[in-house]
Amino acid sequence: MRKSNQRWFCLFLIAWLFFPQCKDQPTTPDETDDQYTIPVQTNDGWETGSLSSASIDKSLFEKLITDIDQGDYTEIHSVLVVRNNRLVFEKYWAGHDFGMSNLQYHGAYIEFDRNIRHNTHSATKSIVSAIVGIAIDHEFITDENLKIFNYLSPQYDIWNNEGREQITVKHCLMMASGLAWNEWDTQTTSSINDMLRFNRSQDPVDYLLSKPLVSQPGSCFYYNGGTVDLLGVLVRHAALEDIQLFSADHLFEPLGIANYNWVVLYPSGMTCCHGDIHITPRDMAKIGQLFLNGGEWNGTRIISAEWVEKSTQNHIDPGVYWADGYGYLWWRRNLTVQGRTHESFKAMGWGGQEIFVFPDLDMVVVFTGANYVTDPPCDEITANYILPALAEGNE
Repeated sequence: MRKSNQRWFCLFLIAWLFFPQCKDQPTTPDETDDQYTIPVQTNDGWETGSLSSASIDKSLFEKLITDIDQGDYTEIHSVLVVRNNRLVFEKYWAGHDFGMSNLQYHGAYIEFDRNIRHNTHSATKSIVSAIVGIAIDHEFITDENLKIFNYLSPQYDIWNNEGREQITVKHCLMMASGLAWNEWDTQTTSSINDMLRFNRSQDPVDYLLSKPLVSQPGSCFYYNGGTVDLLGVLVRHAALEDIQLFSADHLFEPLGIANYNWVVLYPSGMTCCHGDIHITPRDMAKIGQLFLNGGEWNGTRIISAEWVEKSTQNHIDPGVYWADGYGYLWWRRNLTVQGRTHESFKAMGWGGQEIFVFPDLDMVVVFTGANYVTDPPCDEITANYILPALAEGNE
């Protein structure tokens, strides 16, 4: 190297080493952290921010990422946190899509990210609750106390007897229709599982309504996905359009949600309402934020505040250890951390698809995963990492 070139090289090296302004500098510490970056702000309607801007301790989230990365929790596909109307945490992991080909119900292995839709399974039911509320707000359905046969085709009048005539929209929203139903008591793939038989029926509504009444409608909880599909049929008859079109016009488009997919049952062609809407975790968070904001999204009212309050209240005891009440297709859950009990309501889907809403903390937490044969760790992660990370005195 010639001496003149050597001189210029040495001057450049000294400047690079001793003048930090010559280097790219992060605007905040979060942006260059090895494990966590501020969620990317796109044109999807979310404002994003750092954990510290939401008075959240980043260190516990870093530990959560490490613990998931090293296998302490498996088949967690995403964790998102929204606080004070801003998306402040968003992390994705690879895992298995849903599939029926093995005992773990694991399908293809996917590198999940913000643009990949996830099967929400029964978290769909809470979305259906929102749609029913909108139908009532717009007076397509008078109110939830109306009898279901008021909105069904005359062909089903043969079942409008023996106590079934007492079943209301509200009873279906509460999982308390009183109809005999074998869904939780058998394997999902069992030939005697009523949900499986319903799905494969030529006329699922007829199959559902043919079931005898085993308890007074409204008196006790029993999980019945068929009655949630029935709610979709009621919306179709009342609004004169399928729930897919109705939800697009009145829920998804106002929320700026376009990347989603309903499932249609075969051979009936009925839109599946008891589960399996495929939607992105960011858009799941929008559903939670809509309810946290009393039915508004970015200043636009989509659902009445009255319906949000009513549907997230406790209406019946579900009698399960992992819930503290049940509203209108929303679960109630209380978590006690550091001596303080936080009430929440949430959408829950098989495998760990959850939308947690904490009104007292102005916070929404979203999970997706594939823990189909083990208890999903959503409550544990929320109690051990997320809630303790909230800065004391800033809740």
